[in-house]
Amino acid sequence: MSWIIKHPFTTALFLAIFIAGLLTGPALGREIPASIQNTWGTGPQKIFEGKWWTIFTMVFLCNDAFMLYGVILAGVPIMAMAESRLGTITTVAVYWGIQIVVWLLMAAIFRFLMLHDIDPGPKVYPMTDIGLSVGLFGVIGTLVVILNRAPETARHWQTIALEAGVPLYLILKWILMPEWLADSGHWIALFTGVLVGLLLK
Repeated sequence: MSWIIKHPFTTALFLAIFIAGLLTGPALGREIPASIQNTWGTGPQKIFEGKWWTIFTMVFLCNDAFMLYGVILAGVPIMAMAESRLGTITTVAVYWGIQIVVWLLMAAIFRFLMLHDIDPGPKVYPMTDIGLSVGLFGVIGTLVVILNRAPETARHWQTIALEAGVPLYLILKWILMPEWLADSGHWIALFTGVLVGLLLK
């Protein structure tokens, strides 16, 4: 109970993701229905059609059980670590700020490419994207800077896991499952988070 009190944002965010997983199917081993994904997920064209809310609703959705439980297992400890070191208000601001700003930037870039018939690679223009990863990678970038300023606040292996493990994961993910929209968003969010961390006192 004390852990929940100390990490209200982490608790609320991942509880909401799990409940959404129950309601949409992934928590029960089913894939999310395409209709839900298309209605509540986001993509370049949706934002430019005025469906601004998809930047928020996409965060709570997962494609399948593998994604859902992977998000929970990886995301909870990272977000809780950030909330412990940055504070709840700062963690909320960093997460949602980077989630919104990076997604708007990505939407603008891919909209430009779409209008000019430029093909950036595999899975060129997905009609929708879901998941909390853009904001989470932003939080990771900020957390790396904070942990380097005060290394005594984390175990050495935790810092190494974030500094080396996260970039390695992103590289392997791009090689094995390239998705230019999501992959670009992850890298931009990570470096944006680093910049935010440098700006924080």
